Amino acid sequence: MARASNNKLKIGVHWKNSVAIGLSSPSSPRHPKLIELDPNVPLNDYISKICEDWKIPQSNSIHYALRYDDTHKFVTEQNRLQIPTGQVFYLSLSHEDEVQDLLKYLTSTDYHRYDSTALERLKLAGEDETFACEFVQQNGLQYLLKLFINDEKSNNFENLTPNLLRSLHNIMVNQQAIDWDNLESIAVIIDLLVTGINQSKITRLHSSSAMMILDSILNNESKYSSNIIQTLQIGHLLDYCSKHQDIETQYYALALINLLMNKGDQMIRSSLVMSMSNTIVTLRLRELVQSIISHDEPSGNDSFTSVDNLIQSTRHLTRTSLIQQLCLLQRFYLNEIYTNSMNTSIDRPDLKYRDMITELRRSAFDTDLLLSDQSCQDLNVRITSINMNESIANPRRVEALQRDYERLGFQDLREPIKDFETIPPGILSLQNLFYFCIHQKNDYIRFVLENSCKTLQQQCPLVKSAIEITRILCTLFSIGIEPTRHQNHDDYFLLFYITSSFFEQAFVRCLLLFNKTWKEMRACDVDFQVVSAVVYQQISQSLNDISLTNSSLIINNKTLISPSMNQTISSPITKTMLNTSITSSVLQKFTFDYFIERLNIHNYKDICKRRDEQELKREETIMRLPIVETLKERLRSHVELLTRQARLKTMKKGQIFMTIESRPGAKKTKNRLMFWQLLDNEKHVQCSESTPTTVKESLVNSNSTTSLTRTMIPLENIRDVQSNIDQLRSGSFTTQERTGKLSRHSNAHTSVTIYLQNDTTYSLLCENDYDMSCWNDGYNILLHREMDSFYAREDMESLLNLLCQLQILELDSPFITLPQHQLSVPTRLPPCRPSA
Repeated sequence: MARASNNKLKIGVHWKNSVAIGLSSPSSPRHPKLIELDPNVPLNDYISKICEDWKIPQSNSIHYALRYDDTHKFVTEQNRLQIPTGQVFYLSLSHEDEVQDLLKYLTSTDYHRYDSTALERLKLAGEDETFACEFVQQNGLQYLLKLFINDEKSNNFENLTPNLLRSLHNIMVNQQAIDWDNLESIAVIIDLLVTGINQSKITRLHSSSAMMILDSILNNESKYSSNIIQTLQIGHLLDYCSKHQDIETQYYALALINLLMNKGDQMIRSSLVMSMSNTIVTLRLRELVQSIISHDEPSGNDSFTSVDNLIQSTRHLTRTSLIQQLCLLQRFYLNEIYTNSMNTSIDRPDLKYRDMITELRRSAFDTDLLLSDQSCQDLNVRITSINMNESIANPRRVEALQRDYERLGFQDLREPIKDFETIPPGILSLQNLFYFCIHQKNDYIRFVLENSCKTLQQQCPLVKSAIEITRILCTLFSIGIEPTRHQNHDDYFLLFYITSSFFEQAFVRCLLLFNKTWKEMRACDVDFQVVSAVVYQQISQSLNDISLTNSSLIINNKTLISPSMNQTISSPITKTMLNTSITSSVLQKFTFDYFIERLNIHNYKDICKRRDEQELKREETIMRLPIVETLKERLRSHVELLTRQARLKTMKKGQIFMTIESRPGAKKTKNRLMFWQLLDNEKHVQCSESTPTTVKESLVNSNSTTSLTRTMIPLENIRDVQSNIDQLRSGSFTTQERTGKLSRHSNAHTSVTIYLQNDTTYSLLCENDYDMSCWNDGYNILLHREMDSFYAREDMESLLNLLCQLQILELDSPFITLPQHQLSVPTRLPPCRPSA
């Protein structure tokens, strides 16, 4: 059957000795071949031709097929259209013969015949869907499972089980006929794998394959999932998250932990917090993150690492996928630590929180006012005390307390603990503020005393700002929102692994940033939400800057991808030094100091600039919409009329120019200051010679008529009007002539020249380009010509955009959306109403 495409592809085919099963060694070498693949020619014809060239019997050609050299998948008539040009293949047994050949080994009772080559073939072929389906149809899974269970009792466990586990995983993933639940003896295999992981009996060579099977079972919602979730221990999985493990082991260990967190109960989630609180685990994860950021690869000299394992890991997994698993794990961890505090309202009778508020006041003002334990109780109760002496003392103490709480930024001065009742962020804001008070006491005292010197309206409220900063950080770090495995997570979550107590330290720096932005904006109490919006944008942009992807610096396999630098950097020593500097620069991005630096860079001035740019881009996008273009076309005639009226109004107002008059037959020109004006009837232009005194009076009163001489020029006598730019374009006079006449004037390049019918010319030297364009456009209007100056087009476009924006403002509502495409004309119009 003819193909849809007639494009020929060039592919390469080579021979592998590992596939020559049942064939004698070739007498002549089988050289690689370059083939031009025609989509209209069947694959069997090409395979027969290859077998003929390589001296393979024609009777065996039907048992061969082409396989990808990198993925080892079979090429069939169904998927041949997906072949890219330049792809390399090798000749192999067809998937049917490959299944039959491998089943000979699986059904044999002689364990010594299980050589590594056959097991390796089984693992690689299992990645192909065609092979997997054929293998299942030939009952290969039953033999594979029996071999696995029997292999546990043999002496070759360490040599055989990894390939068998990987083969089982690949075949089960790539076939759709049998589910994990219907697989024979799978329960025994799961128990062996879970026990091996929990008791650290599975070696590094076995671990990745074992975890891949458990991950696949959990993802498919198998009936064995609950048993795996309850028995698999997170603490032992974290042991495999070491930088010394291969990337597959790291990835699937993290993936299993995230699956347990997603599907497990609260006890399992609490075990994660307990395990990650361990210093050894924290250090191990920090080293892993740093190695990922610096793009370090595991050593290839270890006994457990093979070349094929590294190839497989590189092909299926990337650094980005591992980073996503780490960020997902950190989100689960943050939710377990902070969600409960964020969603818990403060308990007023709890003395722990009252003592924290007392410490906040004492650290700021260094006095307890003789109110150690009673300072945070309800002040109304204290005023109504029965003891007369206490009632006399209470008002003074109450006033002192209220003054301190007001300077701290509390909103409820009678019972300040009520400020932390709002959820979110609940008591989390008080805990963060207490961390600020204890660990950064100098900055805390400076914050309070600096604002105490201001009026109440100009003070930056500490407590209110702390509550707002906590809410912002919870929003940016998605605390309280259940993460999912299918969404992309930001790279800045890696900072939590590298920096201890990053959330609390970030709170301190962002709170100081709030105070700094408050001063830059000169804000008052009514501007609190405005300042909060600016600070939110500052923090958000600073966090987004912490990323492994950078447009100016791209690191791929520890090389700098730059066409210009690739030519200059050729020495290995230079490349090593460059890679070291690149790695250190990337590591510096994932530090707390870099985060502070980005916070300082994104100041209020920078935020305003970014907002203006975004608003301009939004307006430009709106102005390019088809419906707006239609509106412009309807308003263009009106805008052009307004521009014409503005030009004529400028001429009627009049202006003084240095005028160069040239008459026919005269031997020299006259340079005079003349006042030019268009009369109201728009039929005559008046020019009058002015004295210096008249010039000064005209600058004050442009309608002054005091002059020595006055000349009336009818529009019928004007033959042509050209600006200096037009004269240069048309070449009406040479550069030598222009230089001789106009060299004395600094504004000689901005002039308007009027040509009369009697060959008299007047050159008006303008002060700037805009005046020249206005008068030149005005004369063109009077002479019934088009306004062709740059400023005329610019003024019309600006006025046109302004009118469009004014009409769009009436539609600027969230319920109204401008269509992105031109509206179609209805084919059927509504019926006309009958006239009354």
